[in-house]
Amino acid sequence: MKVKEKVWLETAKTPEEVGVSSKVVNEFVEACLEKNKELHGFMIIRHGKIACEVYREPFAREYKHMMYSVSKSFTSTAIGFAVNEGYFDVDTRFVDIFPEARGDKPDEYLEEMTVEDLLTMRSGKSVSVFLDRTKDRWFKDIVNSPWISEPGTEFLYISENMYLLCCIIHKVTGMSVMEFLKPRLFEPLGIENAFWETCPRGIEAGGWGMMLSLEDLAKFTYCYQQMGKFDGKQVIPEEWIKTATAYHADTTATQQDSDGLAGYGYCFWRNGGYEKSYRADGMFCQFGIVFEDLDACFVSIGGEIHEQGMRDVIWEYFPRAFTEADAAPDNKETVPLSLPAYAKAPVKPRSLALENRIAEKKISFRKPVIVNVAGYPVSVVPLPALFMESDKAGNISEVTFRFGDDDMYMNWVEGDEVNTVHIGLDGEYRWDKIIIGKIPYTTCSTACWNTESELEVHIRCIEVPAERIIVFKFNGDNVIMRPSSNPDASVMAETLKNTVKDVIKQPMFQTAVSKAIPHLVPIIDSVQRGKIKVDRR
Repeated sequence: MKVKEKVWLETAKTPEEVGVSSKVVNEFVEACLEKNKELHGFMIIRHGKIACEVYREPFAREYKHMMYSVSKSFTSTAIGFAVNEGYFDVDTRFVDIFPEARGDKPDEYLEEMTVEDLLTMRSGKSVSVFLDRTKDRWFKDIVNSPWISEPGTEFLYISENMYLLCCIIHKVTGMSVMEFLKPRLFEPLGIENAFWETCPRGIEAGGWGMMLSLEDLAKFTYCYQQMGKFDGKQVIPEEWIKTATAYHADTTATQQDSDGLAGYGYCFWRNGGYEKSYRADGMFCQFGIVFEDLDACFVSIGGEIHEQGMRDVIWEYFPRAFTEADAAPDNKETVPLSLPAYAKAPVKPRSLALENRIAEKKISFRKPVIVNVAGYPVSVVPLPALFMESDKAGNISEVTFRFGDDDMYMNWVEGDEVNTVHIGLDGEYRWDKIIIGKIPYTTCSTACWNTESELEVHIRCIEVPAERIIVFKFNGDNVIMRPSSNPDASVMAETLKNTVKDVIKQPMFQTAVSKAIPHLVPIIDSVQRGKIKVDRR
């Protein structure tokens, strides 16, 4: 007998049924497309029902998505459980939990730093954005990083603060953060198979590294909107909800956009676009927005680097989509909602002679020295996914192709991992599973021959905000591999520039680093040269 899937929230017959104007929501979608906003999917919840849930193919409900800094809100929630259960208080000093963090010389600021200072990004620490996360010394490097202010005084958005909070959870509970959250949060909310990247010691990154589905993020956001209740039970302590989402830190010294200026709580941002709202926020527009006075949530996943631009579009149509529907509750006219599918590699004539010549033959590539020195070896997974990871994988050393009637397979060696992806040559996706940098991904891939000697391969890891495009150019036994991504690496360079502005206080050094970062783009996605290994037996 087939077991019926448990439905966590009923879906409204129409958005209008729960006071959401489908006309306005459709205008929002059209605005996103018009402004080229990389929106992968969104869900709107109102009055205890799902008003609408929309995905841009190939993204869909069943797939996880990188959450980036939304991870911080889950770290905050873990701290909330620990505080509620009496493990420590928010004013507990860090050195009271980690006395071993004290060095040989007295450090007045370290003695002052509290759990709340870490939660509110007022630790006073300045951690380099170029910290080497491949080394087993995260804790030491963060604790020994320079002070820029007295703890509890200045807001500075440092993701590594969250890692120290995860270290605290490990130390006081004897469990990983994932183990700690499983019976308290994940199981009550029905969140299954959540993934969180860890440091080499197995401690969650805290400030990044989670993979969740849009539905998972919606459950979390809805639980907060319901003051911690879910399915009729109190899951997250109500007092923590009130405290964590309240204004705690003045952000005006380091933030520039209207929402960034509205203040920060315990790993939740207050919103400037709509005052009575707050959000969990991750890079590339992973948003869990709660409208406190409208009994509504807006949740999104995406690949859009210009977050304030995306939020500006959201504020243009929300809460108007709620207020207009409330003003005309008898209006039942519903406008269909959809997002157009992403383009696939087109169907083009095959280069059959070349396919026969290169099939099953190993193509070896040189190890690119410059990208390894920079710390960003070229991977099949694009940089936006690997930027913060401890294992950046990379160094594609060997590639082999196998061709079928309407498909192909690409096998490659990357670092110490070997993967194969199934790829459609007929304009349709082929799906597969890979592991890169010890992180599992689901791929959907297409390819085409641009010319008789140029093969273009599109590989999208569905959990990642960007698609990887690799062009192979064949000339005799010589092969040139040209990687790129969509959105391309320049968006990551722009993010780095903005991060530098927020973190580095010295104007001269800030300017120098900001100017240098764009030059990383051609290095990060550098052309690699290879050769077909010829069997001379």
